[in-house]
Amino acid sequence: MTHRISFEGQVAIVTGSGGGLGNAIARELARRGAAVLVNDYGGDSQGHHAQPVRAEEAAAAIRADGGKAVADGTAVGTPEAARAIVAHAVEAFGRIDILVNNAGIAGPGPIDATSDEQLALELRTNLLGPYALIRAVWPRMREQAYGRILNVSSNASLGIGHNASYATAKAGLIGLTLDAACEGQSLGILVNAVMPVAHTRLIEGIPDPNFVAWFRKYMAPAKAAAPLAYFLSRESRVTGRVLSIGGGRVGRVVFAENDGVTGLVDAETTRARADEALDASQVRPVDSSFAELGLYSQIFPFEGPGCGPALDERAVTSSGHSPTGPS
Repeated sequence: MTHRISFEGQVAIVTGSGGGLGNAIARELARRGAAVLVNDYGGDSQGHHAQPVRAEEAAAAIRADGGKAVADGTAVGTPEAARAIVAHAVEAFGRIDILVNNAGIAGPGPIDATSDEQLALELRTNLLGPYALIRAVWPRMREQAYGRILNVSSNASLGIGHNASYATAKAGLIGLTLDAACEGQSLGILVNAVMPVAHTRLIEGIPDPNFVAWFRKYMAPAKAAAPLAYFLSRESRVTGRVLSIGGGRVGRVVFAENDGVTGLVDAETTRARADEALDASQVRPVDSSFAELGLYSQIFPFEGPGCGPALDERAVTSSGHSPTGPS
């Protein structure tokens, strides 16, 4: 395939795009024809000292290269902020096709040392803000039967230590991604998450100079942004996936489960077979909640007509049921 992937006529919101990975994504989309709302409140890596000029300078650089961009200095984190960001994009460009939830902050430290204020700020910025933005763009994407959403998670979700608030929020983005992907697929809205390996200002805060130098040498943000453009394009049909991207490498991160052990009726029988139950030498990907439930249905078969549960929106949300029982 030799034709060039284009974003002509499309509009993208990229949060946290004043620098780092967000800026690389914004520039890549603009280079391919997208009009971009460059959102960045301009603060430091812990979410303080806002300087909206950061977004203005980034948008100006895109325009200087011949692209289309406007700056937005709104700090993500609330439904009101999300609605304001979306309204700005619509006012500037008339529509929204792409949302990249990239804005993020981190305040590393022991799990019991993070202040209440910093914890709330990190959860708002890293998780509640992206959730609110998805809610804000969803009706427009649903109406036009098209949308691409990318949530920037982190491999901190797998555990890193001394980053509990950051890891919690970034892991939450994975659940948000997978559920929104299920809901969005029939609507033409594709949703994925990425665990980027890229040199950003958060990396600069790592005390090991050799580790930082490795990122600088191999993991330029542009090397992650370039492959990501495909997953944000009309040509992609990928949804509900967690991607690891960096340095020109793309991989898939999956939830996986082994066959498990049955017949564990008390703590003593569990103790006797715990190692077997936790053995990860033979695991398989689990792509959805139904795939996970399928491991149980193989052992405990469903009875009656059909081969198992088929939950639609009505069943999942309990619509049509009263609080005290079936209507």
